[in-house]
Amino acid sequence: MLKRFQSPTQLSKSLALAFGSIVLSTGAYAQTQAAPTQKQDRIEVTGSNVKRTDIEGALPIQVITAEEIKRSGKLTITDVLRELPSNAAGGLTELTGSGSFSAGAASASLRGLGSAATLVLLNGRRIAPYGLVDPNFGQSAVVNLNALPLDVIERIEILKDGASAIYGSEAIAGVINIILRKDFKGGQVGASFNTSDRGLFKSNSATLTYGKGDLGQDKYNIFANVEVFSSKGVKFKQIEGYLNTQLFRGVYGTGVPSSSFGPAMTLATNSAFTAGVRAGPGATCATTPANAFLPGTTLRFLGATAVGATCLYDQWEHVIVAPDTDRVNFFSRGTVELPGEMTAFGELSINKTKVFFAGAPGTVGSGVGNWFVANTGALNRMPTTLPVGHPNNPTNAPIFYRWRSNAIGDQNRTTDSTALRALVGLKGTNFGWDWETALLHTNSVTKVLDENLLRGSVLINGVANGTLNFLAPNIKSILGTNTNSEAKSGFTNFEVKGSRELFKLPGGNASLATGFEFRNESRVANPDPQIPAGEVVGRGVARADASRNVTTVFGEIVLPVTSSIELQVAARSDKYGDSGKSSFTPKVSGSWKVLEALKFRGSVAEGFRAPSLTESAQSSTSGFFNGIDDPKRCDRAKNITIGCGVSMPGLIVASPFLEPEKAKSSSFGIVIEPTRDLSVSVDYFDIRRRNEITFLGLTEILTNEGSTDPRYANKVVRDPTNVSATVPNDPGAVLFVRTGFDNLGLTTVQGVDLDARFKVATQTAGKFSFRLASTYYTKQSGSGAPNAPVYDFNGYRNAPKFRGTFSTEWDFSNVVTTLTANYLSSHASYSNPEVLSAAGKAGVADCGNPINTYLGICRIAAYTTVDLGLTYTGIKNLRVGLVVRNIGDALPPIDPQSRPLNFGFYSPAGRTINVNARYSF
Repeated sequence: MLKRFQSPTQLSKSLALAFGSIVLSTGAYAQTQAAPTQKQDRIEVTGSNVKRTDIEGALPIQVITAEEIKRSGKLTITDVLRELPSNAAGGLTELTGSGSFSAGAASASLRGLGSAATLVLLNGRRIAPYGLVDPNFGQSAVVNLNALPLDVIERIEILKDGASAIYGSEAIAGVINIILRKDFKGGQVGASFNTSDRGLFKSNSATLTYGKGDLGQDKYNIFANVEVFSSKGVKFKQIEGYLNTQLFRGVYGTGVPSSSFGPAMTLATNSAFTAGVRAGPGATCATTPANAFLPGTTLRFLGATAVGATCLYDQWEHVIVAPDTDRVNFFSRGTVELPGEMTAFGELSINKTKVFFAGAPGTVGSGVGNWFVANTGALNRMPTTLPVGHPNNPTNAPIFYRWRSNAIGDQNRTTDSTALRALVGLKGTNFGWDWETALLHTNSVTKVLDENLLRGSVLINGVANGTLNFLAPNIKSILGTNTNSEAKSGFTNFEVKGSRELFKLPGGNASLATGFEFRNESRVANPDPQIPAGEVVGRGVARADASRNVTTVFGEIVLPVTSSIELQVAARSDKYGDSGKSSFTPKVSGSWKVLEALKFRGSVAEGFRAPSLTESAQSSTSGFFNGIDDPKRCDRAKNITIGCGVSMPGLIVASPFLEPEKAKSSSFGIVIEPTRDLSVSVDYFDIRRRNEITFLGLTEILTNEGSTDPRYANKVVRDPTNVSATVPNDPGAVLFVRTGFDNLGLTTVQGVDLDARFKVATQTAGKFSFRLASTYYTKQSGSGAPNAPVYDFNGYRNAPKFRGTFSTEWDFSNVVTTLTANYLSSHASYSNPEVLSAAGKAGVADCGNPINTYLGICRIAAYTTVDLGLTYTGIKNLRVGLVVRNIGDALPPIDPQSRPLNFGFYSPAGRTINVNARYSF
């Protein structure tokens, strides 16, 4: 049994000695080896640079084949990966709104540890991260999955046992290796159409692939593939009945799109907010016309009619649940065999993606937040009253106001991304080595157009001096503005690696693989000059300008100790030029085949993630944090809610003093294969990450306001003039909160993966296959600050304990029928407030406590969807498919904290139908 290495230093020294002695003795052993005998074809498996004949080695690898992808009817890599049991919360989805820092991107998050902990590769090599800068935890190095080609995928391999010493030490949660075809001969065209049974979520795709040349006969092959994809956006209004969003209407502080205009608070004549979220006694907004006063108050609505008893502006006509997307992928590869057992190869891929996010018109006035002037570090304060004499104030006293900028137009966002990847390489077999060298350049450029924003200086000055008439017919030309921002990231990589057999052991030949890599990374984010100047109302800004060199040496030894025991020892050393920091990342894994039908396997490893360029270099981000409770102005038990669930500006700054994230991971599993047609694997995993790079949350800073601890001191800036009579000793509303990146948290994730497969062939009824894949978490816990209590979140919000899929396939005659069930377990709708005891146990979910029940909901229900697919191949060269996803039209369970649903786990589409066809020639 493999034991956890208690001392990383001891392990490092042992590995270094092992590598040194073996490399020094390579020449002597090479001279005495006998001529090689004929071998089976060997392939390179994710997690190793040593080619092998058996993909089921010492590491738990899940393989998704091209055939499985085609039969699923899924149109993007994101769709393929989203329902994996090992994928969890923390990734991005293209369904997120336009306000996201990574709008337009989609990513994976293995084990729920964030996208930055999941290393995504294309043909075993890195991909440039998405251009936009995202400061959110775990999203600093997002790879946009939707920028990768789908039609030419050969297979996807997911290495689930934690850190990888082979590809990158930052692969703390695992590796997703997307492997494309190496050659293609002939032609193929395909088309696909997708829609929900309500006529929404429509998408179309078309593909063309053509190649020529046979490597065996012609000594070359070249092929190219083009994919075109388009999907139609959907607005919340169109699915309002399906998602039961009426439940959230009129709820104060929920952040639901329809509530952003209000609820209007009762306003006193002293210009201070008083308690209550409803209109004054006997007053309603149902009959309040545009540009009128709210009955019983000194609040005037301008530009739009409010609706409902809580004075809400209905945004459902504007705000989207899914964006418009247009995408073109081009991929080509060429391979030429050269004299001297060498092969030259090259790849070129280009992705163009445009995503359009529709948005509602902006709002200014009373109750609307302030925004940063990033160039000066100051704060622009939203004018909350109209002075006497202002053209929109017909009274003889200052009045509160709220203006919806319908006359200027919807605040839409368009992201236009281009991803380029160019690779040239040479490989061969010479002097006893299988070697390969390659030069790779990959970059991602994203341009962002924001339309119909509001000019800050015009607003502030125009309200103060009475020159800005919100109802003027030319208000758009006076106050409206557009912005154009650009961000880009890139890698240039040179790599050389080789492998060879070393010496004979009782179980076969020991093998060595080693290599060197030099990588230049760059990151530049240039916002429109209007944004950092504070000229755009309510807009945050993300800036970056940095580059660095990374030098890596890696090595691996595979030791077939006996015919039943195999060990793999791997390590890599990375040196980062910007900080001068170095890492040594080891990994040891092994397998023991006790019987022909029984194998044990396990691994121990360390992980290391250096701060990204956006976390440690010249980078800063300002934005708004929604749903924050101000502890000095929020006490729901006492009905003090003026500071509950509010939006606050925050400033996040990078730090050159960051230390790397570090992790230890281990896995232990058993594989049972009594026959070729039955396989069951069970793997336990344990990942422990510390020194997590994130910023202190606003809630924690507010909770510790007044502390002398430098992490919290002087971080909260309040407005002492904006007080409420309902709040005892009210210190005033929060203007903004300062925070920054630091090594703050730790997370532990433990659980069990189960993968079972069974096949049976009959003489008359065809072939049947069954598969069960699931992940059960036994522990998910963490802390957000050094020396802070460790909280258990296993089974709580965003952390369900169990996720699984069960599929069956029936191959009969020319028809293949697939049936797949996807299950996500029930979990609490709130975060666990209980601190883990020394025994590692915490209190159970308490639905009897009113604080844990929101909108009448304490637990999010379990969710099951069933997909049905049919594939027909009875006509020569033609393949036709039909897939009905969520055939039961299961309604996503209500998550009151993620309204109207949690996009990380659930789809808003309901039952969808996909029809696809392919023709080969």
